[in-house]
Amino acid sequence: MREKAPSFFEGISFQLAKIGIILAFVLSFVMSSVQVYIDFKAQSQELEQLIDRVVEVATPPAARAVHTLDDDLASEVVNGLLTYNFINEVAILDERGNVLADVSRAQPANSTHWLSRIVAGGDFTYSSKLKVPGYVQDASGQIVFTVDKSQALSSFYQRSEINLVMGVLRNLLLVILLFVAFYFKLTKPLVRLSYEINEIDPDQPGVRRLTQLKSHRRDELGTVISSSNQLLDVVELSLAKRRAVELALRKSEEHLRQIVDSLPVLIGARNIEGYYLFANKALADTLGFTPEQMHNVHVRQLLKNSVLDVESILTNDLRVIKEGEEIDVIEESFIGADGTQLYLQTHMMPLDYYDEVVSLVVSVDVTERKNAQAKMEYMAHHDALTSLPNRLHLVERLEHEVKRAERHGYFGAVLFIDLDKFKNINDSLGHPVGDRVLQEVSRRLQGAVRDEDLVARLSGDEFVVVLTVLDQDVEVAALKAGEISEKIRALISLPFIHEDMELRVTCSVGVVVYPDKNNVVHELLRYADTAMYQVKEKGRDAIEFFNEEMADKVSRQLVMEGDLHRALEDEQFSLFYQPKVDVNSGKIVGAEALLRWHHPEKGNVSPLEFIPVLETSGLILQVGQWVVEEACRALENWSERGLWSAGMQLSINISPRQFRRERFAADVIRTLDRYRLPKGVLDMEITEGVVIQQVDEAIDTITTLTERGVSFSLDDFGTGYSSISYLKRLPVATLKIDKSFVRDIIVDRNDRVLVETIVTMGRLLDLELVAEGVEQAEQLEILRSYGCHSYQGFYFSPAVEGDKFIELLLSNRAKDR
Repeated sequence: MREKAPSFFEGISFQLAKIGIILAFVLSFVMSSVQVYIDFKAQSQELEQLIDRVVEVATPPAARAVHTLDDDLASEVVNGLLTYNFINEVAILDERGNVLADVSRAQPANSTHWLSRIVAGGDFTYSSKLKVPGYVQDASGQIVFTVDKSQALSSFYQRSEINLVMGVLRNLLLVILLFVAFYFKLTKPLVRLSYEINEIDPDQPGVRRLTQLKSHRRDELGTVISSSNQLLDVVELSLAKRRAVELALRKSEEHLRQIVDSLPVLIGARNIEGYYLFANKALADTLGFTPEQMHNVHVRQLLKNSVLDVESILTNDLRVIKEGEEIDVIEESFIGADGTQLYLQTHMMPLDYYDEVVSLVVSVDVTERKNAQAKMEYMAHHDALTSLPNRLHLVERLEHEVKRAERHGYFGAVLFIDLDKFKNINDSLGHPVGDRVLQEVSRRLQGAVRDEDLVARLSGDEFVVVLTVLDQDVEVAALKAGEISEKIRALISLPFIHEDMELRVTCSVGVVVYPDKNNVVHELLRYADTAMYQVKEKGRDAIEFFNEEMADKVSRQLVMEGDLHRALEDEQFSLFYQPKVDVNSGKIVGAEALLRWHHPEKGNVSPLEFIPVLETSGLILQVGQWVVEEACRALENWSERGLWSAGMQLSINISPRQFRRERFAADVIRTLDRYRLPKGVLDMEITEGVVIQQVDEAIDTITTLTERGVSFSLDDFGTGYSSISYLKRLPVATLKIDKSFVRDIIVDRNDRVLVETIVTMGRLLDLELVAEGVEQAEQLEILRSYGCHSYQGFYFSPAVEGDKFIELLLSNRAKDR
């Protein structure tokens, strides 16, 4: 839009003339004021000098008149002073103040009298003392006269008025001349230039050019016209480039839109009012619109069926746009146009979109990952085979139920269920059949309890049932728990049909009522497990409630477990050694290392008490490794001292849990590498139960250690399965006859037959035979007659500590000599 030409009063010439007038008048006033002030000071000084001369001339005759009291002379003096037009009144006084002569005249009208009062202060009276020469008196009278300053300064006022008027006229004439000069020299060319500029087409600035003024070709205005023409050329070129850039940008924007539309992420832009300004194809398709339909549509209309909390979206948009904050929305629940549930991970950031700041929303569909996470979470809390809650879920739920029971004052129960001899099904029919049985058991357990109760599978064939809200009376709650347990036991004992076969499984159930004595969840599970094992010990297929005796047993076990931890840390364990003696020669051919514990307060604790606790607590792994280390250290010492002869072996007992550990062989080999031991001096005793379940793995472990010079003995042979097929496969070197057979070998024919059979079988298999528990000479004589190789027992020596065993070795070496 072109602007109008300025009016006369808006022109530069008028503005400059107005400014010139103001400046001229201000400057003229200031300069005239300075000049008037200087002139005033000079005039005032001249007046004072004139008054001094008048006084100087009038004082001698006035003094004589006063001295001689000559009235005529006094009148002559005052009349003489009155000839000065600025003196209005004169009087001569004698020394007593009497008037000798006075004269005055009327003050003439004067238009400057008011100005004199402002500038000079008005009229004033002047007096001078009269002295007669030759007299010592200070004064003989005085002369007094009044001065009219308006009359005295009248010439000054006239000059000042003329100067001021002339100055104003001069400045006014100067402004008029400047105005004319400015108009013709500057304003008129600028008006013409403005008109030409106003005629230029903004879209085509290069078509018209500004006409150069001949009289201004070399001055600033000519430079402005030349520069403007050059600027028009540059603008024309810039516009051409801009049109090319805009065309390229439109193409680029179209390509970018195609790229954004092809992205699998959801992208949109919303303004501060909540309207969509942009949406890519993925977002539009998800909402069931086209990108064009979403333009300028409000969030509430678009997302009313997709997102529950639209207000939170608008609040986040406001934070992004107003505060410039980037927001990561970890997860959004979303309903697609087809009604499917979507989960989006959204990032919101401010974006300069044309002339406003908007909220750019980028969302990634994480539905598959969310579903996978939900599935993983389900798997983390549930058993894969039966889909029952697992131990983790059980503990969380049981903690909640215990707190709820305490808060509301009722009782519940925990049932620990273990299937009896379930291993037989797996071994005979295979694990797939066993899995189907476990699935059927889980269904029966779920059908036996209420919906608010919990059925969980711990591991293998162990299940736990949590009964909630049984009763507010503990006895009634226990009775109901017993009834439900009996119902479960009866359901599980029903036959399972598999390929026309009836499979029957029984269960042992341990029950504990909660809450009781602020027991935590793990204690409740342990108590229920303890009660279940009581059922196992009594013959299985029954129900047992956890009682105080069991609690005391568990408590004692926990106390002992803590003591055993400290015993290992404080080095309270030691090894005792029971010699192995050759049956024929009576010489020591080896020994068995036995673990002993000396408690600082309780004294010596029986292995029958603390070994089972080591097994159940898992400490047997650490203690067992300590036994291996200590035995190797002792063997190295004895070998270096020459006490351990070739062919002698030191046996150590290996627990089932220790033997089955995956790193067992590697730990033993690592220990052997740290000590300098003769090959074949270390023997490890294992029981039949250690190898009977996993024969192949046991054979691999034994073979690995046998290759490193470790031999193996089968301990307590005859008390377990005693399968000859296992014995044939196991790479053991020694059979140890259990002391229960040796104890009554003198009086019990059956024991003699069993021992003779074992010895005969062992010799046929080329195995060493060691009898345990030999306490009498008759027992030894019978073993010698059967061909047993060596024995252990009180007949020769009980297990003794290291120093005493060294004495036995010294005496044994003396026999060799």
